[in-house]
Amino acid sequence: MQKIKPLKLGIFLLISYFILVGGVHAASLSLSKSSGNVGVGSTVKITAKAVGFGQADMGTFSLSYDQDRFTFVSASGDCNGLYCIIESGKSVVFTFKAKSQGSGTFSASGAYEGDSSGSLSAQTSVTVGESANKVLKTNDYLASLSVEGYELSPEFNKETLEYTLNLASDVTSVKINAKTEDETAKVTGTGDVAVTEGTNTLNVVVTAENGSTRTYVIKANVEEKNPLKKKVNGKTYTVVRNKDNLEKPNNYEDKTITIDGIEVPAFYSEITKYTLVGLKDSKGKIALYIYNEKKDTFTLYQEVKFSNINFYPMDITKGPQGYDFANYKKYEVDLNGAKVKGLKLAKDSRFAIIYGMDVETGEKDYYTFDSKNHSLQVYNAEQADLIYKEKELYSIIILAAGGVLLLCFAIIIGLCVKNSKRKKKIKNILEKLSQSDEGLDEGKDDIIDEEKIVDEVMEDEDDEDMYNILEEKPKKSKRQK
Repeated sequence: MQKIKPLKLGIFLLISYFILVGGVHAASLSLSKSSGNVGVGSTVKITAKAVGFGQADMGTFSLSYDQDRFTFVSASGDCNGLYCIIESGKSVVFTFKAKSQGSGTFSASGAYEGDSSGSLSAQTSVTVGESANKVLKTNDYLASLSVEGYELSPEFNKETLEYTLNLASDVTSVKINAKTEDETAKVTGTGDVAVTEGTNTLNVVVTAENGSTRTYVIKANVEEKNPLKKKVNGKTYTVVRNKDNLEKPNNYEDKTITIDGIEVPAFYSEITKYTLVGLKDSKGKIALYIYNEKKDTFTLYQEVKFSNINFYPMDITKGPQGYDFANYKKYEVDLNGAKVKGLKLAKDSRFAIIYGMDVETGEKDYYTFDSKNHSLQVYNAEQADLIYKEKELYSIIILAAGGVLLLCFAIIIGLCVKNSKRKKKIKNILEKLSQSDEGLDEGKDDIIDEEKIVDEVMEDEDDEDMYNILEEKPKKSKRQK
């Protein structure tokens, strides 16, 4: 082994010593922040910490900041404002308040000395956004809405969300103009918009500052070339030939049929056996109609969805067979938005009997519609019959009770009349008897026969009490001569 010369060894040890000493005392200052993004009015904390200080090292530094973005609030530790003394293992916390939006920088600079000496520096930045306490605007209304060169129907009103627009068959695009009521709100769906033959749904969406949205809908109806017109119940409709403008119901399949020699998209169901086509009215509203190919007729198809059934209401002419519905009348019933005819006891009755089809099964039946709960149940004939019989029984009981009350009232009236007559006759008797006594006292020649007076009262009254009253009066059959 080669021996290391003493001179080389000494140089190596000296270099190692300086490296170790320098590494141990490589002091510095670090800056950290409580948050990199704050809102106007919020506070942020900047922490300065001594790093790599020796036991005898002590540093001094000052902190500068972007005064356009922040306001100094306070500092912890051994500080005089933004000028601080820091020792090994210590830290200083500065508190600032954000006052305007933008990015702000914090910088620390100073020096340390002790076992060693050197300069200190550090830097960090914080971005200030909108105030965290700011109340965001909720206005999502339009101030105006128009289509260049055309008129909307109805006239624009910020509360009205749906409009129609009729266009000629050669129109391929329209320009929508809209202005928000609040300048902080945003609007989409404006500008040049392409349209095709048939009904085009154009949505103009307003988004408020707080994120809420309001959608204004323009139904742009582009007239079909050589439209196929049909009359239904005296009104003229256009047969829809654009399949994209039709919504297919459940359990129906696509089909193409021919009407007046023109191919038309349609839907057919093996369950209901109905063929449906779309008809558009003069306002551009599209609805499905049942098409009878043999008769070339159209009947409005209204499918009403309930929690337990998809129901197609049909015309009702009478109640379920075998039950008396003489007291029921036909009224218009609002079947969850669909206007249909039903049987009700009165116009404002809660329940109505509806006739129609379960489109899931194709079965037709009578149903009871509860207008309060908006529910539909198969008509229960047994329960209805029981209720009807109970109603009849209650009616009989009420009539009987009324008859008894009327009879009692008549008896009371009769007794009152009888008692009144009796009192009148007694009064007359007493008056005659009084006259009889006066005649005796005055020495008159008239003789009053008391028995005759009693007979007068009792001739049509068999009343022992009346006779006893007369007995209490001293009898004087004849005046003594």
